[in-house]
Amino acid sequence: MPMIDLTYVRGSVERQALERVADELVTALLRAERAPDTPFLRDNTLVYLHELDPTAQLVGGRGSGAPRFRVDMTVFDGALDKDRKERLAADVHAAVCAAAGIEPDGDRAFHVWTLIHEIPEGNWAGGGKVIYYQHVKGLVDDTP
Repeated sequence: MPMIDLTYVRGSVERQALERVADELVTALLRAERAPDTPFLRDNTLVYLHELDPTAQLVGGRGSGAPRFRVDMTVFDGALDKDRKERLAADVHAAVCAAAGIEPDGDRAFHVWTLIHEIPEGNWAGGGKVIYYQHVKGLVDDTP
């Protein structure tokens, strides 16, 4: 099941916008994976919020500068092809920029970074068992 980590500086996003962007990130990832947006998959797609103290983010190693955002998306290897990754990156960028009040094509466009981590088959486990991509696809295909 996909996982999303959003790292941001405290105070750079209002709470309501943070909740909205978390929902949008899940929607974007489910769409990219061609998975139905069902309660089952929502319950198994986690968003971890990593709020940093403003002094915990150094730009160029020298000072805090304007807040930056990092979105780590963790998916099964093979779940996304090149086009789906590009669409996901664009959707994530748009959602975070909207939440943070950043102009998507402006000077701060590169203050939002998306990292897509593909976990090789046999390297994802939950409940004490290795979870295989085909098994997850079977669960998705069986959901109403």
